[in-house]
Amino acid sequence: MHVIDLIDAGTSDYLEVDRLHRQLHDQAAAGNGDSIIVTQFAPTWTAGRHTKPEDIPDSTVRVIHVDRAGSATWHGPGQVVVYPIVRLKEPVDLYAWIRSVEAGVIETVREEWGLPVHRIDGRAGVWLTEEGRRDRKICAIGLKVARGATLHGVALNVDIDPIEAFAGIIPCGLFDADVACLSWEGVNVPLRTAADALVSHLISSIRPQLADPSQEITYSKGNACEYLA
Repeated sequence: MHVIDLIDAGTSDYLEVDRLHRQLHDQAAAGNGDSIIVTQFAPTWTAGRHTKPEDIPDSTVRVIHVDRAGSATWHGPGQVVVYPIVRLKEPVDLYAWIRSVEAGVIETVREEWGLPVHRIDGRAGVWLTEEGRRDRKICAIGLKVARGATLHGVALNVDIDPIEAFAGIIPCGLFDADVACLSWEGVNVPLRTAADALVSHLISSIRPQLADPSQEITYSKGNACEYLA
């Protein structure tokens, strides 16, 4: 499994990373190796397959329509995005794949920073809940499986701008919930540190779902353009 780490290159262009994403998916689906992309995007708004018109009340927002599950979301500075692009064992169990990804995020946030995150039945992502407050999502998860290999992934809010992030949309189409962020919860951690921790936990969590769970991990750093064919 090749971890392509784009964090140190600064913010990445969403469409460039998406081209790399699709290229790596073709490789994984053909059995030619698994990959993980780790990045931080320049401000970008995307709309998944379940987006409704009312999820984007600001008609001036430029939205990229994508083939992942879920509704509208934002990506930008201060958020770690991880795309595991891997071939799954047969028969493919989509439910087990989703749970393994969720578990990797939950383990990261609980074990590294002590926040009591968990799943909420019927709602994708990783959440913080407490009596007297609206539920708040700290990590969005949007996944897809095609030709036995995975696309898309997770977006963990580390230190995002509370004014600019998610402006103009209803995040994930949830009118009755809020967004959370590590820094807003009193956890101040460098993006680099958060990315390393998240990747480590995710790899451990998803290994049992892989067609080749024994594969070694290699790492490289750069920008998306360096890896595009």
